[in-house]
Amino acid sequence: MGHRDYVTLGSTGLKVSRLGIGTAAFGVKEYGIPTPGEDAVSDAGAINAIHAAVDSGINFFDTAPAYGHSEKLLGRALSGRWDCVIATKVSLPAGSKTPSPLELSAEVNASLDASLRALRRDVLDIVQIHNATIPMLRQGDMVGCLERAREAGKLRWIGASVYGPDTALAAVRTGKIHVLQVALNLLDQRMCQRVLPEAEAAGIGVLTRSALLKGALTKRAQWLPESLELVTRASEQAVQGLGTTWDGLPEMALRFCLTVPAAHTVLVGVRNREELDGCLAAQDAGPLNPLLYETAHTLALDNERLVDPSYWHLEESRVRESTGLAS
Repeated sequence: MGHRDYVTLGSTGLKVSRLGIGTAAFGVKEYGIPTPGEDAVSDAGAINAIHAAVDSGINFFDTAPAYGHSEKLLGRALSGRWDCVIATKVSLPAGSKTPSPLELSAEVNASLDASLRALRRDVLDIVQIHNATIPMLRQGDMVGCLERAREAGKLRWIGASVYGPDTALAAVRTGKIHVLQVALNLLDQRMCQRVLPEAEAAGIGVLTRSALLKGALTKRAQWLPESLELVTRASEQAVQGLGTTWDGLPEMALRFCLTVPAAHTVLVGVRNREELDGCLAAQDAGPLNPLLYETAHTLALDNERLVDPSYWHLEESRVRESTGLAS
């Protein structure tokens, strides 16, 4: 492995690289902001990117059954690489009916067994509840299933991947979550005020995702729909405020995430070797200096519907209705 910075992931004891690879783009078509003329990532291209990441010293990979066949790709690419840490996920069974405790346990264990097979592992390093909600966390059935699976030796550490500060705090306050995954970037700094300090105090490992806000903090911002004009404008302000260019914005955005205290591993979704090299160059450039870091904190948007991509289609509908374009 190449030389990279490593940190201990909260109280897990796992030594992890500051940069981690998110693998949604390997298994989900048209992930992020669609770009004219861009092809989907091939399996060979994904495996090459994973191998290049490992060679450069990155040892943390985040995946999920919901990311198409990305678990299988990771399993192929990292077979026998026990020095690499893989975090996967488990989702609440789909459907309107709330499963009984027995049904939930069966679904969770079936998901874990499938992940073990796909990833070619005897034990899963980290299993996160995918899109955990406050009711799910407070009810505790899902966490209980994972605790029993942990006792049975199927996983080492329990995590939660969440949206929004309130859900993140609910996860921290269960006292049973070892790893927390949250969104954090120049435009979405909602986790900085309460969540990260509380997670740090509780010894929880913190993974951050969405460093480039699905591409909105890159020159892809120019392809955002009119309904997200405020996001495009905020990205333009970031370019100006940080004294950079559209080409330089991704590096600045990633350096910001790497500068935030209490964020252990910053997940980046890379499609190829070129994008990986850009992320490594950002890490090598080091943390933002105090003045730039202070400026970065003034760039955040406080509108959840703009910083959470799961709302973006709703914003588009709202604009269409207000302009009389709705069908």
